[in-house]
Amino acid sequence: MGEPTDCAIFMNSADGSAVLDGEEVDSETSRGESISVQSVALNPVTGTDGRFTTTGCGLWVQLPPLKPGNHTLTIRGRARDFAVDVDYSLTVGTA
Repeated sequence: MGEPTDCAIFMNSADGSAVLDGEEVDSETSRGESISVQSVALNPVTGTDGRFTTTGCGLWVQLPPLKPGNHTLTIRGRARDFAVDVDYSLTVGTA
């Protein structure tokens, strides 16, 4: 995002959901906080390695501990010209 005002504009239109095994997971909204990122050479954001500080925002979910077995996680989100549409098949083994 870059600047806190960029996050505020982005989050005004943010909408999304996460569904774990058919049950919606509550999301938390982060409207902008300073984050430090360690990048690697040739990454698609900066192209170089090094550390930089930026502002992060978005809709976030925290999953409960999953029981052993197969699970599905569906994530859908949209804000302005950005969209996420991801389906995960998760397998949790026994310890």
